[in-house]
Formats: sequence, C-alpha cells, structure tokens
Amino acid sequence: MVTVALTSLVTGALSAQRELVLLRSPASVRIAGMNGVGTAMMGDAGAVFTNPAGLATIRHVALESSYRTTPLDGYIVLGALAWRLKQLNFGAGLQYFDRGVLLANRLDSAVAAPASSQKSYEWLAVGSLIYRYGLIAFGGSVKAARQQAQGVRRRAIGVDAGITLAVFDIMALGFAVQNIGGNLRTDSDLVLPKLSRFGFTMNYVDPQETLRLLSSIEVQWPEGHESRVVLGIEGGVVISGVGVKGRLGWGGGEFGDRSNFTFGASLDIGRTNIDFSSERESLLGETAQRIGVRIRL
Repeated sequence: MVTVALTSLVTGALSAQRELVLLRSPASVRIAGMNGVGTAMMGDAGAVFTNPAGLATIRHVALESSYRTTPLDGYIVLGALAWRLKQLNFGAGLQYFDRGVLLANRLDSAVAAPASSQKSYEWLAVGSLIYRYGLIAFGGSVKAARQQAQGVRRRAIGVDAGITLAVFDIMALGFAVQNIGGNLRTDSDLVLPKLSRFGFTMNYVDPQETLRLLSSIEVQWPEGHESRVVLGIEGGVVISGVGVKGRLGWGGGEFGDRSNFTFGASLDIGRTNIDFSSERESLLGETAQRIGVRIRL
C-alpha cells in the first residue's frame, strides 16, 4: 500500500511540474485532528498557513510548533508566531520537510529517476499582515518555498488573502484564497495550486467555562480537483485551566491527506495546549502521527 500511494503521489501531484507536499497536508496539529477544517478556526499561530485573517483574535502573542512522522526516515517540523499591535496583527511561520534518504530514494525510483546524493527536502515560509476593524478582519500573506529533489532545486513565491467575521467567542465565518495566481516565479515549474476555502465555526457553550464544545464546517475548492466538504468537532472538559479535549474530523473527496476520518486530542494546561492527531492513511502512504504545542499569551 505504501508503494502504491507513493507512486500515485509522485506520478500525480509531483509529476512533470512539481507540487509541494507541504501544501497538501494540514499544518496545525489541531486542524489536522479535524481533517483540515481550519478557515474559521481563530486565534492560533498556525492559522498563518490556512487563513491569515484567523490571527485577528489573538490577545497579545501566540506561538505554535509541531512534529510529524512520515514513512521511512522523513519528518516534518513547523514553527509559527503571531503578535498583536492594536488593530494590526503580524504572523510568521516556517515548515520544513526532510524526506531523508530512504523516503527520497523511494520517491525518486517511483518515477524512474536515479537516486541523488544531495539532501532532499522542502521548506515553506509565510509572513502575514492582518487589519481588524470591529468584528471583521482582513489578512494577506506572502510565502516563499523551495523544493530540492532528484538533485534539482525549485523555488516559488505566492500570496494568500483572507477575511473573517468573528462574533466574540461564539461564532466565526472565514473565507480565504491561497496561492492567488499560482507560483509568481515564472522561471520555476514548482506548482502552487490555488485553493479557495469557506468555513463556519460555532461554539455551543462558553469557551471560558468548564465544558467545551465547538463544530466547524468548511467547503474547499482546490484547483484541478472537485470541491470538498470537511466537518470537524471538538469537545472536552477544562477545570481551573487544566483539562482534556478530543477531536474528530471527516472530509470528502480526494484532495489532501487520504483518510476520510481523522482524530486528535489536547491536554490543556493554562494557556498551553499539547496536541496530538492521527490519520490512518496519510498523503505519503501510511499512518501519520503529529504532536504539537500551542501557547497563547
């Protein structure tokens, strides 16, 4: 199954023109636990990779980091930071995918390419600026990416834009368009496919109280694929700042990670959240486990 999935990945999204693996998998561990439903999930630094306007509700500073397993000897790490200055918010994030030696050789051999002695990796850096006026926030991002595979180095530059309507902690609407205009570097064949997303998140109880329960629904329109509906739910109990939350997610269609169902959990300790998520069959061909930390100050 792993070989079949890897072959499909390489001969499809990573064929003659290359597409970043990092763009096809949720960045945030929390969002991954809900199958990628993140456009209207507010206040976490990882939103910089999904909808920049989602950073609008941070109080002062938000931090996020994560680690994800991949088949064989690869791994993905993430770091993100957001801070607020009156009506402006700023965000920055970096993802790095080290394909290792064994995984890179398997990916290369799937397209009959010779194994390369050079390191095989991807990285994606994002910077965002958000302006908030009342309940509405507007955000934009500039991203830079690099992929080195089969001894070839490819680069990309792209832009995202998003808007959110957040009604206190009760509900939020979000709309974002990622990779507007694709790869703005015309001298590169690295692909940044456009992805439009519209989401709605609802808190059914006061998120400052003991019980926690929210749901989020999102429709995605990925370039070159059919539209996709994603549903996520999160609930738990938090007492005196300490508690546990669980998450479930369902996603239709074939875009992104391959599992239709995902799950996750968090341990909350004050303003720190320790997150875990799992997909039974990931984009790279087998179970993907993620662990991450979110801090809100």
